[in-house]
Amino acid sequence: MNKLRSIWKNNAAGRISGITISSRLLICFLASTLIPAILITGLLCLHYDRSYRRTALEQMQVSRNLIGEYIKSYFSEVNTITTAPYYHSYFSSAQILDPSAPDYPQKLSDFQTEMQNLINLTTYSHTDIADLLIWSDGQYLFFSPLYNELWYFSNRMVVEEQPWYAHALDGNGRMVFTPTYPRPDSDHSSEAIYDTSSFYVTRYIHNIYRPDQINLMILNLTSRSFDAQLKDFHLLYDSFVVITNEYGDLIYSSKPLTIDALDNIQNEEEFLYDRSRWNCISSDVPDFPLRLHVVFSLDDIRQQTLSLIFYAAQIYLLGMLLAMVLFYIFNKWITRSARTLLATFSELEQGNLEITCPSVDVKEFNQIGSSINDMIAKLNEKIKNEYLLTIQQKSLQLHALQSQIQPHFMVNTIYGFIALNQIGDTQKLNDGLYNLAYMLRYVLSRERFTTIGQEQAFLERYLSLQRLRFGDRLSYQLDCPQELRGIQLPRLLLQPLVENAVIHGIEPCEHSCLCRVAVSRQETNLHILVEDNGIGIPPKTLSHLLESRENDFTAATSRDEKTSIGLSYVKERLHMWSARATLHIDSRETTRVEIQIPWEEVRYEPVDCG
Repeated sequence: MNKLRSIWKNNAAGRISGITISSRLLICFLASTLIPAILITGLLCLHYDRSYRRTALEQMQVSRNLIGEYIKSYFSEVNTITTAPYYHSYFSSAQILDPSAPDYPQKLSDFQTEMQNLINLTTYSHTDIADLLIWSDGQYLFFSPLYNELWYFSNRMVVEEQPWYAHALDGNGRMVFTPTYPRPDSDHSSEAIYDTSSFYVTRYIHNIYRPDQINLMILNLTSRSFDAQLKDFHLLYDSFVVITNEYGDLIYSSKPLTIDALDNIQNEEEFLYDRSRWNCISSDVPDFPLRLHVVFSLDDIRQQTLSLIFYAAQIYLLGMLLAMVLFYIFNKWITRSARTLLATFSELEQGNLEITCPSVDVKEFNQIGSSINDMIAKLNEKIKNEYLLTIQQKSLQLHALQSQIQPHFMVNTIYGFIALNQIGDTQKLNDGLYNLAYMLRYVLSRERFTTIGQEQAFLERYLSLQRLRFGDRLSYQLDCPQELRGIQLPRLLLQPLVENAVIHGIEPCEHSCLCRVAVSRQETNLHILVEDNGIGIPPKTLSHLLESRENDFTAATSRDEKTSIGLSYVKERLHMWSARATLHIDSRETTRVEIQIPWEEVRYEPVDCG
């Protein structure tokens, strides 16, 4: 934008060198396509990123349900195993196995034989049972004959101190789940890895005949079945499965897991682990005191979004290359038309009023060329008619017309129309053309007087065309009560003041400026104010302008020559309006040009000038 603003400023000052209209059109084209393309691509990527996340969440929810059903089915079989003791005669009677009794060995052998037969009926399909033990009132009555890993059941105190012991009692007949290996202690770092190669399933067995009897069935299950089903569990996104018990202890994980990672998973927070970002969805396992967590990678989703951005950028670049080639092929017709108009304006700027604008290819430029030809013809006629007046009046009128139709203003306006046409802003282009045509008709009118309402309408169109050049740097405000809009005043009285405010006050500024024209009645006078908050007038120049006489054009310096001529023209027009009219200039916080007309000399024309 700074580059475009610099181009417009150089054009207005007549210092353009080496920059063609094609370059300007190309800049406008790139600006008008690049910004929307970036916005559209960004919105599409945001939309697809959310879509990917939604798809991932839905996929994980389906997977969680499938895994939940598998876990439920698996533990339902385990549940069948743990309910086998209820069919044993020992737990459905008041029998007591007393180690001191003479028949204890025989009763124990009978117990184990009956229990082995019950166990054989339920464990035939389970190869992941590492240990199976039945413990009752301080003695173990049965253990799997295939394994000998009962060192942790060597005495009563060991059993009662096991974490699963308290859990089993709390379960009150439900299956409870406990890790085989405890959480790493405080001496371990937060990066310590849990061991989930096996876990305990414990069940408290009620004896309805001996409610005070404590009977436990303990299974030590390996993770082989879960590993076979879940470790290679991959969907559209990288994921793994975590199972915790009702106390938050880790029972199983298909991926090695640290303490910090487990805490984040249970809080369902997004977290960084193993150089990837993860999130999870959790739910309870039906019928069992377990919680299932399906953890999925967010990096996969981000990678898909980045791939979309990459492909979108490639497509955009290819489109831009094709568009630039077509641009250079097809923009010759508009550059030819623009060069023709610029050549006409150049001749007109040098004072050649015999020049005419030839027909060009662009319809809008043809309309402007026709208006310029009409303007030149009427201008010549007006100069010829004014020549019959006094030399002073002729000079003033000539300067007035030259002041109103500055070739630089026309050139800048044409560049604005070119930019609007290139970006396809048809509404602004049509409005600009109508405003320019209205200005030309207004300037070329033979009427000496107009009304404040008509003058303000002309100024509004003039300032709206200037905004095509300055953009947000220029704003304007035209204030006039409805009852004052019909007051007569000399035509084009205020335009030089507004032009000075724009060209000499606002154009050199880099900040946003306001040009304000206000008409009001103050006591016995009609008050007209033209104000801007631009760079202001240096004290020395202001003093020179205030001291110069109405026709003293030769005293003006090169810098303020046009300003001095414009003020002299305004003073002369004021004198034609009222001999008692005054003009005052002040440039402190803002530059203010104030015109005062005695109210008794005001003439009113009751027309609607809106």
